[in-house]
Formats: sequence, structure tokens, C-alpha cells
Amino acid sequence: MLGAALAGLLALGACAAESSELEADLDTAAAAVECPTPGARPPAATLQFPTTEENPKVAPWFKVYRPTDLSVTGQPLPVVVWANGGCFRSSFTWKPLYQRWAAAGFIVLALDANPADGILGELGQATKEDQGKLIDWVLKQNETQGSPYFGRIDTKRVVAAGNSCGGVTSLQLTARDPRVAAVFVLSGSSAVGSVDQKAMKAIKVPVGYIVGGKEDIAGANAAGDYEALPEGVPAIIVSRATGDHVTVSTDPAILAEEARMALDWLDLTLYGQPAALATLSSPTVCTGCQAGTWTLKSKNLDTLVK
Repeated sequence: MLGAALAGLLALGACAAESSELEADLDTAAAAVECPTPGARPPAATLQFPTTEENPKVAPWFKVYRPTDLSVTGQPLPVVVWANGGCFRSSFTWKPLYQRWAAAGFIVLALDANPADGILGELGQATKEDQGKLIDWVLKQNETQGSPYFGRIDTKRVVAAGNSCGGVTSLQLTARDPRVAAVFVLSGSSAVGSVDQKAMKAIKVPVGYIVGGKEDIAGANAAGDYEALPEGVPAIIVSRATGDHVTVSTDPAILAEEARMALDWLDLTLYGQPAALATLSSPTVCTGCQAGTWTLKSKNLDTLVK
């Protein structure tokens, strides 16, 4: 059987092929991949590209997770700027998210510590300004000849994402930064222990939340955020049947499921993929998840489908 990465590459080739002979040879490999309309991407959940981790060693200090070959999709790549739980400068816990997103063709910039600062640096606090500087960096790289990222960044598809306190900075950043096209928050909200009504009313782009069960302290505030969004803004809250704040934020097996749901959310918000909406709206909410584990609450999603 073809490996996932090879199958994804073959499917991309099959979708783009003009030769009927090549299309016939690759028919089996492409069958599991929805061929996109011109200018669109295949569903992210079907892609598994080799990835690379980098440390640019520049302020505000972050790591980059990306496809090894930045030309692998034949299109500029979308970006996720990630802020950690606790607003800490240690990104290790959430690597299952970054690695899966990078394998699906995203460039992920995750706030981290200056290696020279050791453990004290990892305990340092990141801000919404730091998260915004990640966007500054990657957009500058896109315009810098000689950079591996030159011309490789989809500047219209930048996502602010984070866990817990990192969700706070993501939403606060989005409220004031028009470069953000969508938001993903894992067990977090617009303010610590409350809802920042002013910030939420200023957000005009789709916002997606994943929270735990009733025991998740972030759940009620995420629900308050959801209600505070301006009329017409698309949003989802995916809730787990059980699991407190720490469990849904750090358990590797759960993070793997959350990574898949986040890919569908980004496929829907950034590319209008109807298959992504179908998966999120399915009884299991995510591919391969056990029935009854996750439930979806949503609004205005039909406005996203292209």
C-alpha cells in the first residue's frame, strides 16, 4: 500500500495532470483525495508531507514547523502563529498539533524561549505583541529574496491559534490585526476567567474553539465568547464528553484528534472546503474519532463554503 505522503504527492500530480495516460495510472492513488478546483488545495486531512523543524534564533524567539519542500503543494502555504498554554515560552507540549499541521502543508510558527535562557526563558511570558511579531517575520521572509520562504507564503491565509492563555493572546491579536484570517483556540477564551466583550465584538473572522467536558474551566468562557461575536461571524465550539482543562490541552492522543479537527476547521475557513464542513457536521465530528466523544455547536458555517 502507498504511504500517506507518497499517496498525497501522487494525488496532487493526478489532479494537475493533463495526460489521460498519467491520469489512468494514478487513478487509484487519487481516488481517496478530492481534486480541488483551480487555485484550491486538496483537503488538508488527506495530506502527509515530510516535515522540518527550524529555530530561526531571532526575537521574539520561536520555532518553525513546515513541509520540508515548501513548493510541495504548488501554491503559497498558509501560516499558523501559535501561542502556548500559560503564555509560556515552551512549545514542546503541543508538538502533535504543529507536526500534523505542517504535514498537511501549513507553516506553523510557535512561540518559544531563547535557547540561551534555559528553563527560565521557558517560563517567560509571551504577549499578543509577540504573537503579532511572528506574522511580521513570516511576511518579511515572503518578500526577502534569498529566503527559503520567498514567495512561498499565502499572506491572505494567516491563522492566530493558541491554548488557554495563548487563546487569549490569539483573540486579542485578532481583534486588532487585520492580517489574521481565522482563529483556532484550544481550551481558552478572550480573557482569563471571563469574556472580553470589546475584543470579541471587534472580531470579524471565523473563530473555532475546542474545549473539554463540563469540568473544563475554559468551557463557559469559550461559550461566552461564542455568544459575544458579532452577528454573522462563523464560529464553532467542539466539546469533549469528558476531560478537564489540562487533559484536553496536553494529552497526546487527544491532541492528535484535535489536530485533525483543527485541519477541517482551517480547510473550511480558509478554503471553503465542503468536505471539511461535512466532517465537522458528522456524528463523530472528526475522522476516526469514537462516536459520542465530541459534539459540535456552530453558526453561520454555510457562509464559508465555496
